[in-house]
Amino acid sequence: MEAVNNSYRVFLWVSAGAIALMACVCFIRAILGPRSTDRIVSINAICTKVIILIAIVAYLLGEHSLLDVAIVYAMINFLAVVVLYKCYPITRRSDSEDGDHDSIDASFFMKADRGKQSDDS
Repeated sequence: MEAVNNSYRVFLWVSAGAIALMACVCFIRAILGPRSTDRIVSINAICTKVIILIAIVAYLLGEHSLLDVAIVYAMINFLAVVVLYKCYPITRRSDSEDGDHDSIDASFFMKADRGKQSDDS
C-alpha cells in the first residue's frame, strides 16, 4: 500500500511540474499575443493553472486551508478577467486587413436589425 501511495505522490509532483511548464507557455503567449483577447485568455489560463497547483500542493502537504486560498483566488481571477474585458480597449480591424477580428462593432448588429425591420414592413 505504501508503494501505491508513493507512486501517487510522484505522479502528483510530475503533474504539478507539467502544469507549471504549461503556465510558462501561457505566459509567453500573454507577452507575444498579437491581439488583446489572446492576452486576456492566456492570463485567465495562467490563473487557472495556479489554482490547480495550489490544490495539488494542498493535497500533498496535507494543508486543507490552502484549498480556501485556491477558492478565493478563483473568485479574484474571475473578477479580474471580467474587469479586463470591460476596461481593455478591443477594437474592430478594418476589412482590408486579414480576416482576423478582435471583436465586432455594435453598428454591425444595428445594421442587421435595420435590415430585418425593413423586411417585416
